[in-house]
This record gives sequence, structure tokens and C-alpha cells, in this order.
Amino acid sequence: MRDIGDGSWGDVGFDDLGIFGVIILALIAVVVVAFLALILLNVVAIALELLIVVVLLIAGVIGRVVFRRPWTVFAKSGADVHSTPVVGWRASGRAIEDVAGRIASGQLQPPPRDRG
Repeated sequence: MRDIGDGSWGDVGFDDLGIFGVIILALIAVVVVAFLALILLNVVAIALELLIVVVLLIAGVIGRVVFRRPWTVFAKSGADVHSTPVVGWRASGRAIEDVAGRIASGQLQPPPRDRG
């Protein structure tokens, strides 16, 4: 009878392959670990990029809303472009409707063009 605690390689279960089985198993383990590391590196990189985008988006909205920085409302009619700075989200919606109505009724004249 064999002693279970003698620490021989025979207890591992590689009796048929011996040391070659251990080497093959080690190589497979290295390949699997490298493959998983490369995949996890890509997943972490994509997650960090998305986190940066979300943080910048939140900072931009906070900068506009909390610190009362103006939104720039652009209206385009043909080649004419009108821009108006507006403070506040709701006010920008009202400004869009106002500028669109003024352009449609002809009240808003096109800005002067440079004759270069």
C-alpha cells in the first residue's frame, strides 16, 4: 500500500504521461492565462474609456447647469447661420422655437457676409 502523504508525482494523477504531462499542463496553463489576460486587458481598457466619457459628459452638464454657462443655439436657414448664447436648458428650447419662428416669418435677417 502506498502512503497518501508521501508527496510523489504519482499521486497527482499523471502516471501515464509522467513529467511530459506536467510540462504539457503547464504550457496549456500559460497559454490560457495569457489569453485571459489579453481579453481582460481589452475589457478593462474599454470600461475605462467609457468611464472617462461618462465622467466628461456629467462634468459638462454640471458645468452648463450648475455654473450657468450659456448654451449656444445655432439656427441655419440655407447658407445663413445664426447663433445665440442662452443660459438654461428650458430657455434654450424656447430660444430654438423663437429663432425658428423669426426665421420663418422673415423677421430675422441674415448676418452680414464678408466680401473678401
